[in-house]
Amino acid sequence: MTEGNQENLTKSRHDAGQEWQAFIAEAYAEPNRLGSVEDRLEKRIGQGKRRKRAFYSSLSTVAAALLLIFLVNSNSAFAHTMSRIPVIGHLIEYIQFDKSLSGAIENEYIQEVALTAWDGEKQLSLPYVLADEKNLVLFFQLPDDFELAAHEWANISLKEMRDGGTGEKIEGFAYSSSSLSPDELEKNHGFIMQRYYFSEGELPESISFDVLLELEILPQEERAVPVREFEDHVYKPNMKEVGIFTFEVQFEEFAEPIVYAFHKTFSIHGQKITLEEMRVYPTGTEVSFTFADDNTAWVKGLNLAVEEDGNIVLKGSQGISAMNKEDYSGMSVFIESDYFEKPKKQELLIQGLRLLDKEEEFITVDLEKKTITPAIEGTELKEVIKGEGKANLVFDTKVMEEGSFGAFGFEYRDEEGKTYTLNGLGTLSPQDSWMETRITVEYPESGKIILQRTLTPLLILEEPIRIDLPQR
Repeated sequence: MTEGNQENLTKSRHDAGQEWQAFIAEAYAEPNRLGSVEDRLEKRIGQGKRRKRAFYSSLSTVAAALLLIFLVNSNSAFAHTMSRIPVIGHLIEYIQFDKSLSGAIENEYIQEVALTAWDGEKQLSLPYVLADEKNLVLFFQLPDDFELAAHEWANISLKEMRDGGTGEKIEGFAYSSSSLSPDELEKNHGFIMQRYYFSEGELPESISFDVLLELEILPQEERAVPVREFEDHVYKPNMKEVGIFTFEVQFEEFAEPIVYAFHKTFSIHGQKITLEEMRVYPTGTEVSFTFADDNTAWVKGLNLAVEEDGNIVLKGSQGISAMNKEDYSGMSVFIESDYFEKPKKQELLIQGLRLLDKEEEFITVDLEKKTITPAIEGTELKEVIKGEGKANLVFDTKVMEEGSFGAFGFEYRDEEGKTYTLNGLGTLSPQDSWMETRITVEYPESGKIILQRTLTPLLILEEPIRIDLPQR
């Protein structure tokens, strides 16, 4: 952050602090749960080397912010009044429907960076970030005069992220991004959120990155998908570029994780899975698994959930992120914490897994005979629809769960070893426990192609494996 930006930020904090006192004087008395909060925070701030460079400028402001969180979540009239304060007003409205973000502010993890990037006359803001060594949340905001027509959605995608110190490209992470529809644009004040999980490394102390803002133009009418005839046209989203924006962010010093070593091995369906360690960060818990080299199958996925007081509080992709190592020798799982609630005893449940026999990873498909070699239990080539130099293939797969999944990779080979990219790949949700997968391929001279399998049907365990989650 430049010296000028720091001065502006300090001034805005001072002005906002004066308004805080006026509003708080008219608000409720401090609740019991916030008693002695300044004493506790003073002890925390005095410990270690943690620096406070952004968002909180004094202990009195910290106490006011803590009181704000309580009032925003308990007093709608107070929240409405606070929403009119410049700088923090939109954040206040945003945290009303994002419980974790509310807690992040209470626990000092939100950082105000107040950045704006330009591409010509187009602009994009990055007012807030949330970060630790393994996780990054970016809160982008579109300008006030940004407009979306009907059937347009605003999307932000990452082009490249670099280490701010070395300039080297950062890899080994996964990210997800929200989008904005015309109806949500005004209600959400133009916020678009991205979440990053760094499974193979750590987030540097400073980064620079380029993001692409574009509009997705949705079709005016639902597009019919023919099932029993060859379709040569593959639908591709109609995207319109708005601009490419570059940001540079210097983070506050990260809190150190608490590390717990386990090295405990489980045998599931004959495959050895080892729980190596857990690292507890302010924003959640990272769990590391390794898979034995002598396993006969690749572990393609774990069906996980978090249980608290006998109730499932997290499952699937709702607060649980998982990423396999590139060689499938292990997996990192990140479980987001609920910042706002007091810590409770929780268990991580392994409820099922996806296994792919190593000898069945690559299959040969004979388009003339409609056969699969080696044969896959629960999967059949249902239909081959020929076109000019191409073919549509329809597979049926027996599944136990409701959700569909991609069964094949995006590349395939012919028998001569030449590599191709699938022209089309899609799935239909299961009907009567059968999932349909459709792909479009170049028709080979030999009539045979080699596909690589990716995911497999879920195997449900009779009894889940239970692992106690440590608390920070």
